Amino acid sequence: MRLRSITIEGFRAFGRQATIDLDADVILLQGPNGVGKTSLLDAILWVLAGTIARFGDRGTPISTYAREGRARVELIMSGDDGDVVLTRATDGKSDDFVRLRIGEKEYEQAAATQQLCNLLLPHLKDRVGARDALNRVLTRGVYLQQDLVRQFIDDDSAADRFALVSEVIGAGAVLELQAALEKSRRSWAASTTAFRKDELDPLTVRVAQIDEHLARLSDGGTVASDDARQASTTLFQHAVALLGETQFGPDAAPTTPARLDRFLKTLDAERSRLERDLATTRNLLEQTPELSSTVALDNPVDKLRKDESELVAQLSAADDAIRLENARLAAERQAQVDAADRAQRAATMAKLALQDLGNHCPVCQQTHDVSHTIAHLQTLIEAASDVGQSTTTNRLGPLTEERAKIQALLSLIREDLRRTENDLRERTARRSILTARLLDLGIDGSSDAGTALRERDDAIEAMLGTLAKLLADGERLSLQVLRLGEQRQRDELAAERAQVAERLELAKRRIAGEEATHVLSGRIIDGLRDASLAVTAQQITQIAPLFQRIYSRIDPHPTFRVTEIVAGMERGRGKLEVGISDPDAFASARDAGPLLSSSQMNSFALSLFLAMNLALPSLRLGVTVLDDPLQSLDNINLLGLVDILRRFRAHRQIIVSTHEERLVGLLQRKLRPVLPGERMVTMVFESWSREGPAMRTVEFAPTKEEKVIAA
Repeated sequence: MRLRSITIEGFRAFGRQATIDLDADVILLQGPNGVGKTSLLDAILWVLAGTIARFGDRGTPISTYAREGRARVELIMSGDDGDVVLTRATDGKSDDFVRLRIGEKEYEQAAATQQLCNLLLPHLKDRVGARDALNRVLTRGVYLQQDLVRQFIDDDSAADRFALVSEVIGAGAVLELQAALEKSRRSWAASTTAFRKDELDPLTVRVAQIDEHLARLSDGGTVASDDARQASTTLFQHAVALLGETQFGPDAAPTTPARLDRFLKTLDAERSRLERDLATTRNLLEQTPELSSTVALDNPVDKLRKDESELVAQLSAADDAIRLENARLAAERQAQVDAADRAQRAATMAKLALQDLGNHCPVCQQTHDVSHTIAHLQTLIEAASDVGQSTTTNRLGPLTEERAKIQALLSLIREDLRRTENDLRERTARRSILTARLLDLGIDGSSDAGTALRERDDAIEAMLGTLAKLLADGERLSLQVLRLGEQRQRDELAAERAQVAERLELAKRRIAGEEATHVLSGRIIDGLRDASLAVTAQQITQIAPLFQRIYSRIDPHPTFRVTEIVAGMERGRGKLEVGISDPDAFASARDAGPLLSSSQMNSFALSLFLAMNLALPSLRLGVTVLDDPLQSLDNINLLGLVDILRRFRAHRQIIVSTHEERLVGLLQRKLRPVLPGERMVTMVFESWSREGPAMRTVEFAPTKEEKVIAA
């Protein structure tokens, strides 16, 4: 199947509608960059695959100048069964439309996509994921885009390359079955693990628990239920006679384990109450001497209060004496100060008079006895020094000591008084509390309380003894009832164990079956892996020589002249590795990237692409599309490429775009038609406007005068 024509409108560089004739063996697209050559090739890819892989999710294929805001491409292909018309349109949002017409039959949307896949890749008929497989085949083996020359080498992993080749040669169904089985196997494993965790393990644990419980149950023989019922009735009657019916509420004789448990708890609670009453009675009995003690008539409190009053009076008298003594001493000290001051003034005047003393008085000018005057003045000076040395009697110290003694004695008396009053209050409070507690027990504190308390003590001890015997009988009865319960429990556990064991056996059988299925599926998966590897490796043996011949024709490297393409298996996944080697030095590398220059690497990738294109056994589209290979290769490599394309012409419809006129001239000479029926056209893209590219078509046809010379 080959391309006949394409109609493009609103797609990328094509704003207006343009119909382009593609019915030729060789189609050359020539023009400067940016005038629509790649848009034409992208339109072919988009109408076939529904997407342009190199764009990813960026932007939309709709032209900015589309008249209706939609992109529409119609591709007509010719085949053995007639023309096939494929139409695809989109508004870039949600309105995507695809229609396929094969002869008189027409399909739309999903049905059209599936029929297109069935038509181009028949071995993918009605397969899930056929559209993605077709897209990979188109971008890896039909249309070599100028910016994705090395994608198959650099971006795709070895596993991706293996999957693509397997899909193309028809082994994809095996890989799909392998993947489905692996997924199911993992699901089985998860299901088995979950079943083991949720069903088998709990059943196993339950059987172990039942066995352990049965082992713990004592085998004490059988106990007649009639004997236990009679003993229970007798015990209940004795307890009612001792404690009264109100203690047991609505319960009858404890003939069931629950009633017996409540009955024993009631007896035990009553015993605890009686023990508390006995402790209270004995405590009160120890305190009864408090009731017989009386307060002495000569209450020490009154005597202490009288002594306190006398000492307070003595303390007040001592304070008065101290105040009087302090006043007397102050008066004497003031008198001494005044006398000393007068004597000091007289001495001062005497000293002044001695300084100016003559035969006449310096004041009155009278004559006087000088010696007698000097003696008198000396007497005044000496008297001033004697005045400050006079002493008085001080009785303040003895008075203060006497007061301190009285204060200390008063503190002692007050402490004794406070202690005596507290003791009296405590004795009174204890007597009141003791009397109240005796009244609570029904005993008058004024009577012989000790005798009543001793009688109460004896009665409580007697009841405790009887109650202890009832509890002992109840414990023995409980043991009998427990044995009856153990018999029933043993029978119930035995029945449950039989049921659980049956379920456990069924669960083990299911686990065994699933494990056997898991092992069998593993063997099948291993067989599928071997089969896919064998089929793919067989196809690789056909691609490898073609890959080598094409690479040798281009001849990009002087040393690494041999290509390697090897299929293998790693971790259960197929892988396809491509590399180069130097046969002279026995050196090889599975990764050619580090050894080749960028141009050499492009030649290496281009060789693999052409080998894949020519060796695709299942694709029914015989087309080879190269977008501007001059940008990827050196000039010398282009000569080898042109020579290869000349040989491809017999097997493929060739479409090549370029911006270089010299390459177009070389291709026109090398690929010109030489046989009748052959056709080659050159589409010259001259310019571009908002409506789309302006182009003209130049056709080359063989002439009768040309002779075919073997190459």
